[in-house]
Amino acid sequence: MNTRIRLVLMLGTLLLAFALGAWALQNSHSSETGEMLAAQHRDRAQLLERLLSLTGQPLQGFASDYAQWDDMVAFVASGDKAWAAINIDASLPNFNAEAAWVVCADGRLVYGAERQPGSGLAVPPVPLAPLLPRLQRERFMHFFAEAPGGRLLEIRAAPIQPSADLKRTSPPLGWYLVARHWSEAHLITLRETMESEIALRFPSAAPPPADPLGIELHHPLPGWDGRTVRVLQVRYHPAALASLLENNTYEMAIFCGFGLAVIGFTLTAVSYLVIRPLQQIERSFTQNSPAPLAPLRGQPNEFGRIARLTEASFTSRAALEGEVEERKRAEIALRASEEGLRRSTELRTRLARDLHDSVIQSIYAAGLGLESMRHSLRQDPVAAEQRLTATLASLNQTIREIRSFIGGLEPEQNLQPQFALALRTLVETLQALHPLRFELQISEEAAARLTAPEEVHALQIVRECVSNALRHSGASRVRVGLRQEGGHAVLSIEDDGCGFDPAAEAGKGSGLANIASRVGEMGAQVGIDSAPAKGTRLTVTFNHTAVTA
Repeated sequence: MNTRIRLVLMLGTLLLAFALGAWALQNSHSSETGEMLAAQHRDRAQLLERLLSLTGQPLQGFASDYAQWDDMVAFVASGDKAWAAINIDASLPNFNAEAAWVVCADGRLVYGAERQPGSGLAVPPVPLAPLLPRLQRERFMHFFAEAPGGRLLEIRAAPIQPSADLKRTSPPLGWYLVARHWSEAHLITLRETMESEIALRFPSAAPPPADPLGIELHHPLPGWDGRTVRVLQVRYHPAALASLLENNTYEMAIFCGFGLAVIGFTLTAVSYLVIRPLQQIERSFTQNSPAPLAPLRGQPNEFGRIARLTEASFTSRAALEGEVEERKRAEIALRASEEGLRRSTELRTRLARDLHDSVIQSIYAAGLGLESMRHSLRQDPVAAEQRLTATLASLNQTIREIRSFIGGLEPEQNLQPQFALALRTLVETLQALHPLRFELQISEEAAARLTAPEEVHALQIVRECVSNALRHSGASRVRVGLRQEGGHAVLSIEDDGCGFDPAAEAGKGSGLANIASRVGEMGAQVGIDSAPAKGTRLTVTFNHTAVTA
């Protein structure tokens, strides 16, 4: 076998190896794309679940809190429409609800409230007779229903029980149902948050053609009987992944074209720079004469060929490094996108907590002040006027806090109160609103050691505890103290109310969860000492606030 045939076989083997390498690289790209698409599908599904849970919390709180209320228990028996107009109809806009219904224990409709008169929601859009057994069995229900005009309603139901039944184990005296319209504005909010195409379709409707690079989620919205009323369809097109795939295809084309060009060039170079010189050398040895080597003298052909092959090697390496760098940039962009989603979710959670601890508690306090003022309006007009002034001041402060939220300001970053002064101001406002006796025992030295974020957290915790004492415990005295203990600052809030079982209340509502979240952010420790009819004592120990005598 002569040298020409051997070189042709070598180049053919090289071409086959190149084809196998290109095939393996293409399979690697396809596998990586599939894994990235699956990971994004899981992340999108988790984000959708968290988003639906977060947007449904106000409606759930509306149903649960109003159902556990002595006034609601009395309303089931009396059916006082004037009370309902003040406490139910007026509350619908506050919770973005379209309708609410009160149903007695035997399934009879006691009262129906609709946000828009004439909307056809004065009665529930579901049959109460077959719904009653499920309410008795499950008590708390969450389902969807079709409303007149083709509207989709999200409905939450909770058993009506006395306020003192903290464990909610007593027999239901009725049920409180509230409904929210899944309007186009709500869908726009979901689209903007998910950065996806979102639509509601009927279960029988054929889905649109699938996007090969898109992520599709189908979330069923069940009715009261378990059958799917609508399907929430989410379609997300990962632009970064599509760009990566396009770049991979483009790089593969460049790689193949460059490889074929190198092989062709090598074949030509070998033919002219290797085979011909070898033939000349062969003729020289055959002829036993140096004449055939005359054209090769002074021409370092072998070195030129090595230089060209080396240059080709560097070119191949540059192409591969470019591909690696592009993939790294795509991975960094993807991680940045995921980090942005995570921060957005954390910001929404923190905003919801701050609204609950600050704005909602202030509104609750003002509402309770107005309630107590109504009883003393005729008997003691002077006291009623004083409470009205204090309530207006509290509402004005609440408006300022809401404006700060609208302006994109976070209270924990912008408010730096002096703790003792701010706490006394809060207590004076609450004393003006409610016949509640407050006792303050504040160590100025301990208060001076608190950082600005710790002061804000401490004030919000005090506000939450005092609000709970006003709304739930029936306390007549609240004691707030800040002292030095064991080299640390210790905040304590104590009331003489009805108390509760902390273990049974874990996971209910958002008050205790918000307190735990704030304590965790400060690196502090919290303790709750309470039992039914024993009052409540909450202590917060600031681990990172060293206090010396």
